[in-house]
Amino acid sequence: MPTVSLTGVRSSVAMHEMQRAQLRQIFQEVYRVLKPGGLFILVDIHRHTNPVFRSGLAVFLWLFETETDLGSLLAEVGL
Repeated sequence: MPTVSLTGVRSSVAMHEMQRAQLRQIFQEVYRVLKPGGLFILVDIHRHTNPVFRSGLAVFLWLFETETDLGSLLAEVGL
């Protein structure tokens, strides 16, 4: 795919499964193909503060979540 060819990129509930190096590659590719002013939509899970969801989410995170610092990874690739 050529550089700067997409007006939008979307990811839904997948990034938390990736290792740091994989995330860096993914975000670099998003940055490479996204047109200036394009939209990158990232939807993923986080630790919820609502007590109604806390127990179920805590079990899910305990079983499946990996620790990631998405903010610094996005900054590294210019997003």
